[in-house]
Amino acid sequence: MQLRDSNRIYSQIPLELRIDSNILSIIPKALRHTQQALNNSLFSLFQLYRRQENITIPTPRLQRLPTPKAMSAPYPDNENQRLLALQRYQILDTLPEQAFDDLTVLAASICDTPIALVSLVDEKRQWFKSKVGLEATETPREMAFCAHAILSPSEPLIVPNALEDERFASNPLVVSDPNIRFYSGVPLVTPDHFPLGTLCVIDRVPRQLTSQQLTALQALARQVISQLELRLNLAKLEQTVVQQKCTEEALLSSVATNRALLNAIPDLMFRLNRDGVFVNYQAPKESQLFLYEADFLGKKVQEVLPSSIAQPFLEGMEQARQTGELQVLEYQWSWQGNTSYWEARLAVCEGDEIVAILRNITERKQVEDELRETLKKEKELNELKSRFISTASHEFRTPLTAILGSAELLECYSDKWSDQKKQVHFERIYSRVKHMTQMLDDVLLVGKAEAGKLEFNPAPMNVIEFCHGLVEELQLSTGRQHTIIFTPQGSGCKSDSSPDLNLCISVALDEKLLFHILSNLLSNAIKYSPVGSTIGFILTCLDSHLEFQIQDQGIGIPEEDQPRLFEAFHRANNASKFPGTGLGLVVVKNAVELHGGSIKVNSQMGVGTTFTVTLPLITSSGEKEIGME
Repeated sequence: MQLRDSNRIYSQIPLELRIDSNILSIIPKALRHTQQALNNSLFSLFQLYRRQENITIPTPRLQRLPTPKAMSAPYPDNENQRLLALQRYQILDTLPEQAFDDLTVLAASICDTPIALVSLVDEKRQWFKSKVGLEATETPREMAFCAHAILSPSEPLIVPNALEDERFASNPLVVSDPNIRFYSGVPLVTPDHFPLGTLCVIDRVPRQLTSQQLTALQALARQVISQLELRLNLAKLEQTVVQQKCTEEALLSSVATNRALLNAIPDLMFRLNRDGVFVNYQAPKESQLFLYEADFLGKKVQEVLPSSIAQPFLEGMEQARQTGELQVLEYQWSWQGNTSYWEARLAVCEGDEIVAILRNITERKQVEDELRETLKKEKELNELKSRFISTASHEFRTPLTAILGSAELLECYSDKWSDQKKQVHFERIYSRVKHMTQMLDDVLLVGKAEAGKLEFNPAPMNVIEFCHGLVEELQLSTGRQHTIIFTPQGSGCKSDSSPDLNLCISVALDEKLLFHILSNLLSNAIKYSPVGSTIGFILTCLDSHLEFQIQDQGIGIPEEDQPRLFEAFHRANNASKFPGTGLGLVVVKNAVELHGGSIKVNSQMGVGTTFTVTLPLITSSGEKEIGME
């Protein structure tokens, strides 16, 4: 015989006794709502019956009792979205709040239950935001009645007797403390239709709610949701207030920063209204206005600025209003006899007004012009260098070819040729070697001059003898195709045919540099003059200086090339068919300047060219000027 009671305390004890249903009818109805009273009555009645029938009850073996196990509720279809909605409220694991506690107290009072809960279902648990009549703060989700309630968000879950519901009959919360028998839970549904949990009431005896109690419980559940929404909105509001405060502080800081920046900008600033009238301005102390204040405040742009400036200024303002983009223009301004360059930056501000920031860019323009000129010269220099490399390679290849040809001919026919014919080829080799040596000397000399390493070492020398030797050497190297007439003359001449040239006998000059000066000028005169012509070479010895004059009957130098005649690698337009590197006259000018002298040129196309070199007269004792004996 099996013994069953409302708590199933003896469900596992085999009995030969079965309580008749008539016996239960004698239990007072007044005690049905109190679990303890019901248990006591059933237990006393059973004890009386057992003694009358002489029934013995075997002691149960507790270790054989099965462990109570809850029937877990399935997850809702929208579980992931539901959990995100729950997390949005940031309510889990927060401290108790009076607003929620008041609602659970009302729920317990209205429904006349010992337990009331605001229960929220997380991924693995149900957590109680508010509770009445229960010490626990959370339970596993698989035990939660609430987990079943959220499966039907539109209606409450009512369990009159948990022992008679297969979903909960073996639930630990039913078969042990808190011994749940009655459960009624109203789902807490968010405005976007996600059930977060329930507002539930629990009793330890089977029972039902009246329709008025159920309606009140549903109203309280809506209030729980309202509190959650209010709490969320308050959190958002607090966050907004904090953000607004931070924004205000940042704005104040930005205003202060902008004011400091504006004060630090060394530019003129003007504010113009939509009609183009100057309404305000700011001028740093170190910056000077290019107009008097009375000349522009309250006046239109076209009344203040010249039309050549006002028109593009107004067009820039209109473009800035239409596009909202910064407009930049540059203009030239003349005031009180001074000309300057300005840059205007036009930007739209509040009310379609324009802020114009004006900056004086005169220095920048000058730098740009200088840079542009430097780049132009650099480009020209690179072109000249390229031309020099091409020319120099040709200039070296030509004499080398001649040297090689003469050397091969001498090797093959020296035993057959006469001494005179062999001498012609020897002189040709000598001439080409001298030419190459001259070119190399010019390149090295220019390099030293540009590096500032060209030395000046004056020593006493007889200038007349030096010039005679140079003329003979050049005549030999050119095969006497030109005639060089050297004429020395002095200021203290006894007669026109017998000058006194003592002033040129002992003069302190740098012999190497003098050689570069005269050899380059004489070589150029020979190169650019027709075969058979005469080269005039005059040396004049004056009291304070020496003057060398070299005159040819050559092609002449174009007038446009004469200003650039002494620039490195530059060659006249009519000299392209003649060999040369464009360095000879650069060498001459550097050597003359190291002597403290000067050089000038006088040339006429098709007539000839005359170079005049003047060197200060220095005796061997170091005196700058020499008097007549």
